[in-house]
Amino acid sequence: MRSVLFCGVCVALLAATASAQEIEVIFTKIAGHPTALVPGALDQNGNPIITEFRAMEDLVGSQDGSRWVLKGRTQNTPDLETIMLLGSGKNGTMFAQEGQPIPGGEPNEVFDFFGSGVGRFDDAGRFAYSARAKGGAASIFQKVIFWDGVNSTVVFHMGDPISGLVDLPPNPSGDETFGNSVGSIHLLNNGSIGSQDSTIQNIHTSRRPAIMYDGQAFHQTGVTTITGMDSLPKTWATILANTFYTTPDGTRWTAQGRIVADAAVDTVVVIDGAIVLQEGSEIDGSGMFFTDAFRTNLLSNGDWYTRGSSPQGHWAVRNGTLMARTGAPIFTGSEENWGATIAGFTGNKYGDYVVLGTTNNPDPAIDHVIVYNGAQVVVREGDPVDLDGNGVFDDDVFIGRGNNTLSAFDADDLFLTDNGVLYFIANLRNSAGQDLNSNPVFGTPQALLRKIVGTVCTADLDDDNDVDQGDLGILLANFGCTGLPGDCPGDVDGDGDVDQSDLGALLSQFGCPHE
Repeated sequence: MRSVLFCGVCVALLAATASAQEIEVIFTKIAGHPTALVPGALDQNGNPIITEFRAMEDLVGSQDGSRWVLKGRTQNTPDLETIMLLGSGKNGTMFAQEGQPIPGGEPNEVFDFFGSGVGRFDDAGRFAYSARAKGGAASIFQKVIFWDGVNSTVVFHMGDPISGLVDLPPNPSGDETFGNSVGSIHLLNNGSIGSQDSTIQNIHTSRRPAIMYDGQAFHQTGVTTITGMDSLPKTWATILANTFYTTPDGTRWTAQGRIVADAAVDTVVVIDGAIVLQEGSEIDGSGMFFTDAFRTNLLSNGDWYTRGSSPQGHWAVRNGTLMARTGAPIFTGSEENWGATIAGFTGNKYGDYVVLGTTNNPDPAIDHVIVYNGAQVVVREGDPVDLDGNGVFDDDVFIGRGNNTLSAFDADDLFLTDNGVLYFIANLRNSAGQDLNSNPVFGTPQALLRKIVGTVCTADLDDDNDVDQGDLGILLANFGCTGLPGDCPGDVDGDGDVDQSDLGALLSQFGCPHE
């Protein structure tokens, strides 16, 4: 392992003024530091409790980037540790927590844990997710919950009926119900909720998983066909968990799985009912041949971003076009190439995008990067972090691991807002090569961070690509509104209300365009 030591002169040089475009800290796991505190955490009686982060497991952002949800664990007692936080900008607080009553649940039901797919927002910032209950009846303990921006309700649960499924004869059809692991939860603008269930009850195992909207089957293993790359129908052999997602307007959808075919060519990525990537097929004329897809992100405007593997290395494809691959320059003109791993790929509705991965840099202390728009490295392993936000790199905190052969970033835990703000989960170390982790140590030394990487028009309230009279009108119409961050149209600075500071921020951005 390469040593990660810094001389005194080097540390002094790094204690320079941090610009507004540097990495900002939202949460860390650094034991004893204020950024490790979990806002809003409760004890078993629902009273506030002081506790720190134990793990940060998954991150998802809203369609416009105004809200985010972080799923994780705290140092609370084992029966209270799993948690989801709802946030906006650099602030977040407990949204749902193990041991707390489930809104709209049965008597004595409390949260146990939350779905691995986290959940998704619609265009209005409303949210749907899945959770497991404890303390109630085991026959209905898997819940799907809808948050309308104020209140949460259980919309369906394990044991509720699913219409339109076909069982294997002689078994009867029509008695199928949701099982104990419904996931891929995502919310459409019309209030419908999409889901995938591998554990459907009262059905032959060869006829599940299936994907649904509300309680109505949409596609089913062994029954539904999709269009192959040869334009012929192909039957689903399975539909993978946490891969079925739909744009909030309902016009586009994606899923991953396998088709009934030779095992060497059966893995597929599907967009709108047609196979767009298939095992053994060439990727965009690149000489790379598809083996598997690790993640597909479907944006609200219908753009799809998929990353995966091939015998020739990793690749990243947007709308069918190859954007990054192992062995290619990380940006045009760079002598540094993408390495063996591409671990994240997503974008925003303006076409901006980020790629996270390793490079062929010979120094393992700086060989993990995030590249913006195929043009520049915006975050690199080894970058200093202004932990206390005082504008100076004097905290001895850097992105990466003490063992610098380990990953500096969490795979797929990143999103890019329309205003060019990148949110991501990275690991932190100090200059002595020590992980900056929780106490007791658990998992990796994660931190939720963000960085402005593009032109930020936070005052573009009507989402028309500039800041003008229309945005001013929205702000003035909501002047005096108070609530949580993200609640008030016109809350430019994200502090939960619309006041003089928001007006000043808007006027300072007047005329701001998106690049």
